[in-house]
Amino acid sequence: MKKLILIIACTLYLNAGLNTNIQNIIGPSAYNKHKNLINYVFNNKNAYYTNGQVNYVRLTQKLQSNGLLKLKYKSTRYVDITFNISNTPTKSLKILKDVLKSLGHYYYFTQEAISDGDSIKWTIKLKTEAAINPLRLSTALAKRNCRVTNIIREGSYKWNYSINSNNSNIYKAKDLVVNNQLALKKSLKPYMVKIDSANAIFINSNPGNRWYPNVVFYDNDLNIIDIYKDENLQKSLRLDVPTDTKYIKINDLYSLANLKRGISITKE
Repeated sequence: MKKLILIIACTLYLNAGLNTNIQNIIGPSAYNKHKNLINYVFNNKNAYYTNGQVNYVRLTQKLQSNGLLKLKYKSTRYVDITFNISNTPTKSLKILKDVLKSLGHYYYFTQEAISDGDSIKWTIKLKTEAAINPLRLSTALAKRNCRVTNIIREGSYKWNYSINSNNSNIYKAKDLVVNNQLALKKSLKPYMVKIDSANAIFINSNPGNRWYPNVVFYDNDLNIIDIYKDENLQKSLRLDVPTDTKYIKINDLYSLANLKRGISITKE
């Protein structure tokens, strides 16, 4: 009997909790209007939890596929969005800006950025014809090992996101952790390499390249540890890797066109 009561109590708690999360996303008016549909569509509340936490990718996917996620505005306007990020402020902010760019959101300016060293609150004013799609945002962040933990729609033109970035990583950073050597083709952006437990790296530019090295070493939180620059043209170079280095950015001082034929990197 006690076990049955506990199961019922947990079910009621999950139901009430998920309904609140849904209302926070679509707004009270839309929630009340479509309450019967919501109860029908989300009859299996457990499917939208992972390890006891709301899975916002699944939740927003279901809302969108059932026409419950209304994001378009009648005309272009400014929307206020606040991101509360739990960890690694420098790296998390870079990840979030890269995500916004990947979703096509370029026209915004920062209203507020407050960090206590361990977390950051970033508020932007975005010029847009539609609110940021929470499904696309949650999915893009998940690819970087970041997890949306809460979404609150504070009226038509104001949103609040909470994000857990404890295990975040730089998307598409080349892996020099598992691999001892990498052969990288021409890139439109500086090369970003993830590395661990290396004493040195050897960078060799492919035949036809001559470049002005600009190499930055970062720790896991993307704080700069060291920078190497050389005003002289080079074909290759060997660099010691500072302790605690987790990422290395390889660039040219003047133009990536100087590395248009690609590079190879070997760790020692």
